[in-house]
Amino acid sequence: MKNILLIVDMQNGFARYPQTIALTNKIKELLELNIFDSVVATRFSNDTNSIYEQLFGWKRLETEEERALAPGYEKYVDYIFDKYIYNCVNSNFLQKMCQINDGKYPEKIFIVGADTDCCVLTTATNLFENNIRPIVLTNYCDSNGGSDSHNAGLLCMKRLIGEKQLIDIEITANTNLEML
Repeated sequence: MKNILLIVDMQNGFARYPQTIALTNKIKELLELNIFDSVVATRFSNDTNSIYEQLFGWKRLETEEERALAPGYEKYVDYIFDKYIYNCVNSNFLQKMCQINDGKYPEKIFIVGADTDCCVLTTATNLFENNIRPIVLTNYCDSNGGSDSHNAGLLCMKRLIGEKQLIDIEITANTNLEML
């Protein structure tokens, strides 16, 4: 089994608060360790008159500059999955994960990114519902909604996917991913 890292929505348009700017750098340091067999990133796109704009008045991530992955990520990412909703788990995504994993359904996928209470939460839940163990590396997640939103996302995930899937450690080059 390959160790797949899924980076959720680490894009220029989301890195606007101190916590997500710091998260961008922390995930880049994780990527520089080169300990994952494959790295997949999601890229959220918002369109004019989207449900986000209609219900929240949220008009960000409508430009290519905002949609771009964080600087320096591209050289580590094997595949970018574009999405227009909170989560990325659909038949196309699952098919790609099988291709990445030598034609086999992955047993687990490591997750990092933003926002813990929205896209990370729904993606982890959808992986779980598709019989893939989501391993959320909580030190590599945060929320533009602040610490209350981040912690709320973690609390919901404890109930939805189980506490053992939330890993709260600093990853190093010596971390044995098989043990997580």
